[in-house]
Amino acid sequence: MANHVLDAFIQQVSTSPAHPAIIDKDNNTMSYQKLDTLSDRLCALLQQKGVGPGDYIPLLAQRTPQLVIGMLAIAKSGAAYIPLDSSYPEQRIKYIIEQSRSSIILSDHENNNEINQDNRGGIININTITDEIVLTRQPVDIPQQALAYVIFTSGTTGTPKGVMVEHLPLWNIVRWHNRQFAMDADCRTTLNAGIGFDVAQWEIWSALTSGAALCLPAEEQRLQPTALLQFFADRRLTHAFVPTVLVPDVVRADKPAQLALRYLFTAGEKLTPLDPTPLGCPLIDYYGPTEATIFATCNPLTCAADAATASIGRPVTDTEIFILDEQLQPVSGDAPGELFISGSCLARGYLHNPQLSAEKFLQPVGFNGKRLYRSGDRARWLADGRIQYLGRLDDQVKIRGNRIELGEIESVIMQTPGVSAAVAVVAEPEHAADKKIVACLVADAAQPDLLDAVKARLKKTLPSYFLPADYLLLPRLPLNANGKTDKAALLAHYAASRTTAGNALPDAAQEQVAAVWRELLALNAIGADDNFFDIGGHSLLAARLAEAIGQRLGVKTYVRDIYEFPTVAALTRALAQRSGQAQPELDSEPVRALQEDAKLPPDVQINPHFEPQQLMQPRAILLTGASGFVGSHLLADLLATRQADIYCLVRGDSAEQADQRLDAVLQKHHIVLSTEQRSRVYVVPGNLAEPRFALPDEQYQRLCRQVDMIYHSASAVNFIQPYSYMKRDNVQGLNEIIRFAAHLRTKPLMLLSTISVYSWGHLHTGKRVMLESDDIDQNLPAVLSDLGYVRSKWVMEKIADLAALQGLPLMTFRLGYATSHSRSGVSADYQWWGRLVQTCLSSGTLPDLRDLREGLTTVDYMTRAIAHISRNPQALGLKFNLIHEDSNNLTLQQFFQRLADYFGYRFRSMPYHDWLAQWQHDENAPLYPLLSLFRDNMSHGQAAVQLYQDTYQWDCSNVKRFLAGSGIEEPRFTRQELENYLYRLTGKAPVSLTA
Repeated sequence: MANHVLDAFIQQVSTSPAHPAIIDKDNNTMSYQKLDTLSDRLCALLQQKGVGPGDYIPLLAQRTPQLVIGMLAIAKSGAAYIPLDSSYPEQRIKYIIEQSRSSIILSDHENNNEINQDNRGGIININTITDEIVLTRQPVDIPQQALAYVIFTSGTTGTPKGVMVEHLPLWNIVRWHNRQFAMDADCRTTLNAGIGFDVAQWEIWSALTSGAALCLPAEEQRLQPTALLQFFADRRLTHAFVPTVLVPDVVRADKPAQLALRYLFTAGEKLTPLDPTPLGCPLIDYYGPTEATIFATCNPLTCAADAATASIGRPVTDTEIFILDEQLQPVSGDAPGELFISGSCLARGYLHNPQLSAEKFLQPVGFNGKRLYRSGDRARWLADGRIQYLGRLDDQVKIRGNRIELGEIESVIMQTPGVSAAVAVVAEPEHAADKKIVACLVADAAQPDLLDAVKARLKKTLPSYFLPADYLLLPRLPLNANGKTDKAALLAHYAASRTTAGNALPDAAQEQVAAVWRELLALNAIGADDNFFDIGGHSLLAARLAEAIGQRLGVKTYVRDIYEFPTVAALTRALAQRSGQAQPELDSEPVRALQEDAKLPPDVQINPHFEPQQLMQPRAILLTGASGFVGSHLLADLLATRQADIYCLVRGDSAEQADQRLDAVLQKHHIVLSTEQRSRVYVVPGNLAEPRFALPDEQYQRLCRQVDMIYHSASAVNFIQPYSYMKRDNVQGLNEIIRFAAHLRTKPLMLLSTISVYSWGHLHTGKRVMLESDDIDQNLPAVLSDLGYVRSKWVMEKIADLAALQGLPLMTFRLGYATSHSRSGVSADYQWWGRLVQTCLSSGTLPDLRDLREGLTTVDYMTRAIAHISRNPQALGLKFNLIHEDSNNLTLQQFFQRLADYFGYRFRSMPYHDWLAQWQHDENAPLYPLLSLFRDNMSHGQAAVQLYQDTYQWDCSNVKRFLAGSGIEEPRFTRQELENYLYRLTGKAPVSLTA
């Protein structure tokens, strides 16, 4: 019985010596006997030069029989071979040869200029081994634990690292594959993978150990779908491999009549779900890092139903897959986590790199001493026991403080009809703040409106910070030597496409503005009617643009202007009208505009009858905003205190995509649900602001019948955008919620509002205390000049109150500032308070703001309070200010004094404008994207933050009354709570200087 691939090969030589082993690109055949003889002679030559067990021999070759002869010869000597693709860059080849520390190099080249100068006399040309040379190799005992080969991969660092693979795992995967897919002497298969790619090892050894013929395509055939299919047909191939990126084209292409494929295999990248039926044979999608010896999982696709859910299938051979959280504990249910691999498949480690080996190959507690490989891939379990690949952990990029999944962008683009391939890359100019996402895509055919369709789908499905800044339409994606998408080539192509000079605008005033746009956006041409936010603009660039235009044109320009007038033409007109005003106030919203919007939709008819059990013991709940900071924690508390099924409305093109987004948010916020709790969560892919949530009518009607009550937590939160931007999601979204609440059966509505609806009303009312029951109309003069977000929330409360007057059961919860979670320390990365804390910690200074209160509290206090109060029918019709009573409501100065007392920080209070001057021109300052909050003249010559000084004392009597006896108490911002917060905010625990 064979112990490794060499044994199995020699058995095939003995059984079928005349059978073709290799058929080259010109259809020349080499038998098993001749392959064995030539490799024996080359092995003998290597042995004469001292090559043996423990050596690493570089093998520089093209896709020729000499490559296979060289592999066999090195393996027979007991050494490990290092395959090198001759198309590799010279520096990479030299680096790998240096890492091998070998004085011998095998090559099929007659002239090796790239390595001659450093290895004179050490290069053996495989072509010189002929029938005339008679040498006898010495038998070598090769244990299963001996190294078979070393494959160099680049990984995320760009520096090649050598993965050492032993004979046992290689033989295990090859033997499993041959049995699983009926590889035998009647079969013919490809050597189509890149020579330096570990998949090539599987192609070669699966053929040589089964008696099959290994067929070598010409380089010009490898990556051309039509030519490749013709090659498969001409050589009568039964088994073949194609790179993942080519699969859609191969599946769609016309098939030659004589095609005889039994299986088509692919591997290397994430496969976009597709119907394999046109192939006429199963499509086998393999997944596996080099460190797990080629393949770790396998997913057979035979029909459209198999591809309905993206998956990498199940483990192969004795491989075990674990999906673990950050604490290396198994995730709950189908929650996402990092994929770990265990079993005999694992590589020995990295060549000459024990530190990296120790970091990636672990033996964590709780796994019975098993060795686990940390893949760096995100995945989750599917209900049927298969595994779903979610992308690389290092594909999670952070841009302007937002963590973004590039794979999610690619997935949405691929769902656009007419797109055949898509890759999202990050272009990184000199300024780190200018990092931007570029979507590169390939169309099925020429479609003039394809980019518009892609942009519309992305806008509909993803948060604004996920949207690509630019797009690149290509005839095909560039591939590297291994047949994978070459992202470096994509970035180079993108850079080259943006260097051509554009034409100036004919209008001189517009050209002055456009010149600044071109400079900041790194674009060569901008039209007068191009929208800033459609061509790569974002909040940080908006702040820089406003400042740059103000300096260049000498006209005060606010960040809000960029949102209000997002085209060159509109902005130029607005600035021309403002010219001459030294320090204009930001425009107030006309009273008429807000009052027009603060109306109940005329089609809403509410039946005031409902059953109290709908509140007390609901069977089904609709929750919006579950993918947000407050909403995700509210979901956890509702699951913990109710037995209801919870339907979460989440943006997404499909239930699968929306489900993934929710799981990613729960993981990000360190929220762990039990399997039972997760089984009661039903994710509904939809859009809150669209009529009927953009759901199919049957699904909408079914939800209306099932749902007993609604928690409306969803809200667009932005401290820069004007009301016109916030209106759609917030105001129109609430109107759709009310329509849903009134349709078929009345459903109580729990509305999450904000304490900010009071605005800086104290400057107009002269009051010190604002009761929960006070009419918020009295604060309208302040609201009209406040942030667009505040205006939208004021309008939302007014609309909800009108619905309540018609009979809608309503509770309104005005949230304070959700600083963090008291135990996990997690906070919302979009919040301005966290950015303020980071700024003050780094500078050691505080702005001198009198009694600035933000209603600081913790998210878990608010969500537990909402979950408790909302069960009580007596709370209907009331407002609840979820903030601390006045004696425990920290001001800015008191909050930072706590940090000083607990951890020894020292802060120096500075006049406000001196403090602002420290960072307002620093683009890397955490607060820079929100500069307008601190600098722009909002009203009374003050910025928004200044206007909230000496604000109201907010009454919270209703909250205290309904929480009495519940055990839910206001957090006190203890040392432990603040330590948890600072750890999550800064990435390190605060060091106490007073302990």
